[in-house]
Amino acid sequence: MDFETLGDSLRDFIHEKPLISALIGIFVLLFFAALVIIMIQTSKPAEPVQTFREEPFSADAKLLIPSSPESEKDYYPSRTIKNAWEEKDIEPWFTKPDEETLKNLEKANDAIVSDIIGAAP
Repeated sequence: MDFETLGDSLRDFIHEKPLISALIGIFVLLFFAALVIIMIQTSKPAEPVQTFREEPFSADAKLLIPSSPESEKDYYPSRTIKNAWEEKDIEPWFTKPDEETLKNLEKANDAIVSDIIGAAP
């Protein structure tokens, strides 16, 4: 087979079916890109060059051991837990809801319950 006839037939194919030839070209480019990426990823990393000298350690003075961290005065690793709150502990955090808020809450809960029960057979 002659290279000239191969080139002519390839040129004719590209002109007759440009979409298919463009897709084939894109796939070929993606294949080679993937091949290059795989080759780069699988190559062995270069050995790091050691830039320092190893010298044995010899202390010229006595080593000082750091003192242990001291806990703060108000810090306790454990505490006793109260089983129930006392009334004086509750007062700053709890406010009693008014009647209107309770009625709105009751209506919202009744609507949710009726939706659930209404769907039941």
